[in-house]
Amino acid sequence: MQIVHKTILAACVASALGAAAVPAGAADTAVAARLKELEKKLEQSMRMIEALQDKVNRLEGGAAARPGHAAADEQGARLENLERQVSQLGSGMFSRTGAEDGLPLHGFADVGMFRSGENNAVYGRGNKGFMVGSLDLYLTPQFGDRVKALVETVIEVDRDGSAVVDLERVQAGYTFSDALTAWIGRFHTPYGYWNTAFHHGAQIQTSILRPRFLDFEDKGGILPAHTVGGWLTGVLDAGPVRVGYDAYAGNAPHIEGAAPSAPSLLRMGELNMKAAGSGSHRTSSGFNAWFTPKSQSSLRLGVHGLRANVADDLGNDTRVGMLGAYGVWIDDDWEVLGEYYHFQNRDLSGGTGRRGSNAWYLQAGYNFGLATPFARLERTRLDQNDNYFASQLSGRSYDRLALGMRYELNQKSALKFELNRTRQKDLVAADGITPAPDDAFIEALMQFAIRF
Repeated sequence: MQIVHKTILAACVASALGAAAVPAGAADTAVAARLKELEKKLEQSMRMIEALQDKVNRLEGGAAARPGHAAADEQGARLENLERQVSQLGSGMFSRTGAEDGLPLHGFADVGMFRSGENNAVYGRGNKGFMVGSLDLYLTPQFGDRVKALVETVIEVDRDGSAVVDLERVQAGYTFSDALTAWIGRFHTPYGYWNTAFHHGAQIQTSILRPRFLDFEDKGGILPAHTVGGWLTGVLDAGPVRVGYDAYAGNAPHIEGAAPSAPSLLRMGELNMKAAGSGSHRTSSGFNAWFTPKSQSSLRLGVHGLRANVADDLGNDTRVGMLGAYGVWIDDDWEVLGEYYHFQNRDLSGGTGRRGSNAWYLQAGYNFGLATPFARLERTRLDQNDNYFASQLSGRSYDRLALGMRYELNQKSALKFELNRTRQKDLVAADGITPAPDDAFIEALMQFAIRF
């Protein structure tokens, strides 16, 4: 019975400490409400302790009245179990007092080796050797059941070896129900599946590289991987299926870095997401809708679209329109992902009219316990007379076949190997004008990715 008595004493001490910790200005409404809630929890816990103690007393009396070693042993075991429950209940009272406050911090990091055979006048020679990938710090502050926040800061290494700090996501949201959560801030643009399922922490995705056209803006992606604006998302129960949706609007990206001095330099631009707004504000908006049959929870099928007015440093203004579809099958064994993007872009500043382009990928992997081999095929066909693509360094067509394997060292670390053959199209010679042959090359990568 010493454990029961000590636990009750600890509960009383906790109550006294909680009252002593209240500052002189406890008249504040929020503090008073918090104190009242803690007192209610303490009262409930004390009632449970008293009920358990009554059971202990009854069992002790029953054991004394019934002779025999077997009965005594049985009653002793039950007493020990009840005392353990009381002890756990008392210790839990301390931990629950701050359960709604805190700053959960998650982290991801990756290192490895890389060898690329790329060699052309546009992108230069590929890098070789050991490499440091990125350090991703991922914070999810807790503000209660409905108020949410997410902050992601990434320290990554550029191609030249310098470290750069990027504030990738800063978003705050409010959950009204499962059917509606509203976010505002900088978030991953919810098109397709990959861009919201896999963030900057490399450990969570099976492959080392993302599909090239879906990479982040500063890594060669041709789409705005992030949006600064507002986002509504939710999941609905619709009889035999679950239906999810995303609707968002925000700042349109601007293509920075393009210069008019030579045709080759028109490809030096990359997307800037205008996190601080802009003087000539342009908007982007989009949607994503998907469904999952309740009888096949591994399957997700969806459609998505995006529209944005995108300008570049040369004065071009393009209305980007994208519609597409995607499918996902993920179960204990298979991981199959596929996404299709069709562009119908309109030149708003010149006479080139509408231009059509497309991009897609298909990836499949099979889990053999700790090892998951995978293959991915990806391809883009980007109209080179479309200013949106012509102003981006990475706005050229390509084909890629990637093969690889992920090996789980444990739940928080993975060793990955990847080999790809890429054919880079729409190249020019060193003079920046003369078309050049395609550059077909091999890349080999190894990555050690961890999370903590």
